[in-house]
Amino acid sequence: MPEAYHLPVTLVLLAAAVIIVALFQRLRASPVLGYLVAGAIIGPGGTRLITEVDDINAIAELGVMFLLFIIGLELSWERLRAMRKQTFAVGIAQVLLTTGMIAGGLLAAGFTPQSAIIIGGGLALSSTALVLQLIAEHNQKASQLGRLSLAVLLIQDLAVVPLLALIPALAPGQGPLSVTLMTVGAKAALALVIIFFGGRLLLRPLYRIITSQRNPEIFTALTLLVALGTGWLTSKVGLSLALGAFMAGLLLAETEYRHQVEADVMPYKGLFLGLFFMTVGMSIDASVLWHHLPFILTLTLGLMAGKTLVILALCRMLRFGAFVSIQAALLLAQGGEFAFVLFSLAGEHGFIAADLAQTLTLVVALSMALTPFAAALGRRVTSRIEQRRRRKAEDAIAEMTDIRDHVIILGFGRVGQTIAKLLSAENIHYIALDMQIATVAKAKKIGLPVYYGDGARREVLHAIGIERASAAIVTVNEPLAAEAAVRALRTAAPALPIIARGRDLARVLALEAAGADLAISEMFEASLQLGGALLKSMGVTDQEITRIVQIFRDRDYALARGTLEVSPGDQDTAYGRMLAFQHAAVKGAVTNKS
Repeated sequence: MPEAYHLPVTLVLLAAAVIIVALFQRLRASPVLGYLVAGAIIGPGGTRLITEVDDINAIAELGVMFLLFIIGLELSWERLRAMRKQTFAVGIAQVLLTTGMIAGGLLAAGFTPQSAIIIGGGLALSSTALVLQLIAEHNQKASQLGRLSLAVLLIQDLAVVPLLALIPALAPGQGPLSVTLMTVGAKAALALVIIFFGGRLLLRPLYRIITSQRNPEIFTALTLLVALGTGWLTSKVGLSLALGAFMAGLLLAETEYRHQVEADVMPYKGLFLGLFFMTVGMSIDASVLWHHLPFILTLTLGLMAGKTLVILALCRMLRFGAFVSIQAALLLAQGGEFAFVLFSLAGEHGFIAADLAQTLTLVVALSMALTPFAAALGRRVTSRIEQRRRRKAEDAIAEMTDIRDHVIILGFGRVGQTIAKLLSAENIHYIALDMQIATVAKAKKIGLPVYYGDGARREVLHAIGIERASAAIVTVNEPLAAEAAVRALRTAAPALPIIARGRDLARVLALEAAGADLAISEMFEASLQLGGALLKSMGVTDQEITRIVQIFRDRDYALARGTLEVSPGDQDTAYGRMLAFQHAAVKGAVTNKS
């Protein structure tokens, strides 16, 4: 019975994932490597606990689909606009140069043009899963290194799409190459146009209807239907499943449902992608690695050295700092997970022999295994140089040339750190200033874009790119310093939205007089939250609490700003007398200050 076979196979896969991958994570190694090793151990080249891999491969392909779906989902126009041209130039040039260099060498060695292009394109890619994990582990997502790495990986992931479409078109028996490419191109263009405009017209209304049902299971089912259905549609016109999933993610990235969709799909992506890496591991023959280790190690180091030199040269040519260039080059030097997909597909279409595919797979896997050590080398080299000098706001000039529309945070205490976390969660770039050198040192140690500097100095504000900023927020605790910072911001950037933190309503008036578009009283907001909690404990509904708190917030801020007076009808009530008392206190505080 089929069940008698599939259940033991499932148990073996789960046991291998739980034991081996958990061990790798405990050793602080990449889970991707854990999945590869687990597959190699239980597969036909290892203990042979699993010998039939074809059935598993069909399911594992869903992992690649969901990975590209997530990549498309994160590719919003806002995110693209936040990255400058030279950042994308590094990614585009890296893919083209690396592909050309490897393909040229293979052509000289006697490979066919088709095989040379596919192998060169596959080895030009880096590991999105591995690099993003290393960036997250070292809190470098908001740094220039994180932005540059993300942009290069993004270009590489986009390059996968035409490569996946190109392999079937280059297969023998497809007729003249020019005719085949034109046919595939026409089919791809038609499918993408239908998906794009159909998705634009249907997705929002469809999700709105499903959301109104308030059933999370149906919402998740719709997301799976969109991702898998779009992939199926592209496969029917001769393109890849992954291309359709990528388009579906791209369409949903512009909707208000993006975050919920991503949360729903993430567990499926992790599960199926782990299964995909295990099937790649099952295709590894340990005896080949053992008997040809010097040769494979030489190819691996050659690949990493070549990609390191290319990325380093491009970064320096485009005026990225030496520290960032060195770290980015070493961090992105490995092969990537999409190389496994391309080499497997190329083998199915007869472009690559089985022994060559095995060697290339081992080279990519070994380069991924060496990446944490290469990244650590880059950090060690640059940190030793950086330790010799204090990081100041003026040092940010070289690190901020690649972005725009960032947020400036003046003050990196507890409030500033909370705001930075919120911005990071929404992939919004920021740069922060603080006058506490200990705070700056701790933040820089973990890769956060925080600098020592006085936000009341115009030259410091220009150093952190105030001309390109989208907004500024002042969280400085000292009132006079906060007002000085607001005045400096307003003078340097008259149209910049400025939000400030004030201790009480009197400070709110002073900050807005200094030029803040909006000032928030932390004392007043905390009082509203405490009052809301009290009302909730007394049985008042959340909806009613929200309504009451908003009324109080609007009226009290209006009273403080002088845009609302206590009405005659309220003057004889307890509430009215309290309003009048507060209003007089605020006016008195401002008068005494002036």
